[in-house]
Amino acid sequence: MHRVFLFTSILSVAVSTPAVAQPRALGHTVRWDLVRVQLGTALAGGAAVARDAATGDTFTLTGSGDAEPAEGDAAGGGTIVHHFAATNVDATAVYVVTGLISWEPGGGSPALADGIGHGAEASAGILVMTIRIFRTAGGFSDATLTVNCHLPGATIDVPEGIELRVGRFDAVPNAGVTLFHVQK
Repeated sequence: MHRVFLFTSILSVAVSTPAVAQPRALGHTVRWDLVRVQLGTALAGGAAVARDAATGDTFTLTGSGDAEPAEGDAAGGGTIVHHFAATNVDATAVYVVTGLISWEPGGGSPALADGIGHGAEASAGILVMTIRIFRTAGGFSDATLTVNCHLPGATIDVPEGIELRVGRFDAVPNAGVTLFHVQK
């Protein structure tokens, strides 16, 4: 009787262990960058602009980071300049990524030389993250940042750039280039 119980216990652990370990084993890291293009080459350190249609305000972001979809985790950050259209005043801030909401890979190939990572790892996609914005004037706001990348040959059609939802603002892509690298 003890042998049957022991065998059943070992079999149950052996069968369930790969299922538990599988997401980690199949996991990957997704690097995201707001890109600058120079001499036909995509380089880290660029900026992207999102615009709120209701107010005309713009949000210019720099930044980069990474996400681990299998772990439900993301990190990174950058700067924000909020340009108030009504008063022509700019407010500066920094942001840090606080969480991962979703990742949808899109494949494709970059049309530019890849000066960030291996071109074979480049991918289109949609990465949605939670961020915390720390204002220079003090205080903070929580927001949702979506990084959209469209590449030739991608399986998804998404507008290139960033989306930012913070408070009453719902800013959509206005300018800028983004790029993902799916690293195994």
